[in-house]
Amino acid sequence: MLGVNLVFAGFALTLNGVSYFTKVDDNVKAFCNILVGIVIAINAIFQTATAVDHVTFGFAAAMWLFSLNYFVIAAHIFFKAESWKAFGLYGLFAAIVSFHFMLDTILTLGDGAPWEMVYLWGMWFLLWLQTFLSIMVCARIDKLSPYILIINGTASTFVPGLLILSGIIL
Repeated sequence: MLGVNLVFAGFALTLNGVSYFTKVDDNVKAFCNILVGIVIAINAIFQTATAVDHVTFGFAAAMWLFSLNYFVIAAHIFFKAESWKAFGLYGLFAAIVSFHFMLDTILTLGDGAPWEMVYLWGMWFLLWLQTFLSIMVCARIDKLSPYILIINGTASTFVPGLLILSGIIL
């Protein structure tokens, strides 16, 4: 299920990044974010229910973070929020959680934790930290944000999701 979730997350991250360069209807973008959030939430429920150790619970935690992420983005779009500070604070929360699971994965690599998750947690940490910094510190979406969304959407979700679904990793 992680592969399916990552492919969907990759689509939403890339869509959100590309929407800075070309006009994408906000209602459609919000609806896409909600659909991705729902798909990931459904899979997260199953992942949480079947988690047997901290590594598999970490997978579930990642999916809950992504699911809520897309619901918060959709809410900001639907309600035409002038300030994205709620999402900026969510970015800080998600960055802290991602950093924790990245460190936990590093510390348990010898116990069978997959090395791929160090990379994924690290990329997600950078994505959400950048979200927090650009919204809460710079008080705006900076010029690099769309590129970071597209690159991170491809490198930390879409491509790894395809590799997981193809049986190449994890």
